[in-house]
Amino acid sequence: MCTKFYNTKIIQSSITEVYEYGETIAYDYTNPFKNEKAERVKFEDALPEIKSQRIERMKKRYLNERWNISRLIDVNYDDRTSFLTLTFKENIQDIEYCNNEFMKFIKRLNYNIYKTKKATLKYLAVWELQNRGAIHYHVMLFSVPKIPYNDLKKLWKLGSVNIQKIDADSKENRGRYISKYFAKNLDNPQYLIKFMGKKRFFKSKNLEKPKISLELNENDLQFDINKVIFQKEFIGKKKVGDEWIDYPIRYTKLSN
Repeated sequence: MCTKFYNTKIIQSSITEVYEYGETIAYDYTNPFKNEKAERVKFEDALPEIKSQRIERMKKRYLNERWNISRLIDVNYDDRTSFLTLTFKENIQDIEYCNNEFMKFIKRLNYNIYKTKKATLKYLAVWELQNRGAIHYHVMLFSVPKIPYNDLKKLWKLGSVNIQKIDADSKENRGRYISKYFAKNLDNPQYLIKFMGKKRFFKSKNLEKPKISLELNENDLQFDINKVIFQKEFIGKKKVGDEWIDYPIRYTKLSN
């Protein structure tokens, strides 16, 4: 596939986000080293410097994922969106067990609403730790009819259930309902190490996605000042050979 380049990324949901990069970025190319299997040192066997680098990369990945979650919520939000919290009665901290029970609940809920085993339910979910250490789930349900509370209790037999209609005071606040939970504890290295490689974010495959376009522009874009909600410049890093170079990035958030 022919290599393409861009220096501007535009993401459209209920708002428009524009990233302008000071360096061109390549895409649609084949990495000649992709199929080479490099031996990866286990985290516990890595040198302290390598451990720190992996923790920082994981933190950065989670922070980026937080914005992806927020955009997905924004695009799929409607007047039948509900916020559901599922809690375990027992102080269960086994994440694999909890994730398995959560997915079984989603299948039961899907059948209860739509009377089919076909995945029809539109949802997005993350888990969070309670103060006691137990895992619980925050779920955004999109385009669903009102679900009787007793039905939810029967479907989730492992603890308490709380569901409420979302009343976001602005478009920008919609995505914060769940994304804020996803970003919790990211400054705690022990937390990141404990749940390294564990699935934290769940979503149905039928969610609408934000529109993303890539452009290669010679000059900086000019914006209508009346539409600019927020603008910030920061530094990105790009690997050239064996060295990392810094380059500027301008981020602009616009009303549609």
